Amino acid sequence: MSQASISAGSTRRRAFFIWAAILSLVFGLLFIGVTALTIGMWLAHQDALTTPVSDLSFFALGAIIIGMGFAVQLRVPERKIAGVQQAVLGILALGVAGLIGNRVEPLVGSLVFLLAAAILVALHPARREFFKLGQGLSAPLAALSILAAVPAVVYAASMLVLARHAGPSCFFGRCPYGDRLAEMAALALAIVLVGMLAALKTQGWRVAARSAGASAVILGLVSIVLPNAPGALGPAWGALTATWGVLFVVAAEWEARQRTPSVGQSQEAKSLASSERP
Repeated sequence: MSQASISAGSTRRRAFFIWAAILSLVFGLLFIGVTALTIGMWLAHQDALTTPVSDLSFFALGAIIIGMGFAVQLRVPERKIAGVQQAVLGILALGVAGLIGNRVEPLVGSLVFLLAAAILVALHPARREFFKLGQGLSAPLAALSILAAVPAVVYAASMLVLARHAGPSCFFGRCPYGDRLAEMAALALAIVLVGMLAALKTQGWRVAARSAGASAVILGLVSIVLPNAPGALGPAWGALTATWGVLFVVAAEWEARQRTPSVGQSQEAKSLASSERP
């Protein structure tokens, strides 16, 4: 390999980490900061148009599914292409929800985020892995994802119908209600999509599994606490959603442990291999 190629690779890697850090910071400030601000305003004024249910759905989609997917790239990105994949799936879910729900801000935001993600993919050290399937299908995670798909699509459809009738759409204006409904629909779709991504077991799939599970737990718990808020699932469905999230993470961790040999087993295998050498 020539010195020029090595230098170009080093420059691209440096640019990748800088861009990943910028995206992590932006998404952290945007989704964590805005969520904290709007929840604080709700606690002070009890605004019916934006509640902790919609705000925490906004947080789960932006900070956990999209933002966390970018943030994990800051350490050993070659093993965590699933993080970028889950971020892209979350952005696509937001764009589809904005388009179907006729909401300008989610749609335009998703296009901007998708461009930022495309730059990160182009710079990624393992960019060739982005469109490849994983190590094999996880039956438990696939089954849980399929189980969640029908209620998630029904919920998303109901939110998008409400979003289309929530008044005129706007961009960077005070139209939070319709936009939040579209974002809640996007979260439901993203949880299922990221769950299926985890089931495909691409590099770093446990990040995707934890993100999908944590997002479901957040949506479920806040729906139990505020069952009558716009977009809430209600106590029963909230409990089922939170339980699904916990089960999904537990199933992922169990499968990861089953496929990861213990230290003792690894040492025993090495000893056996050594003894069999002539």
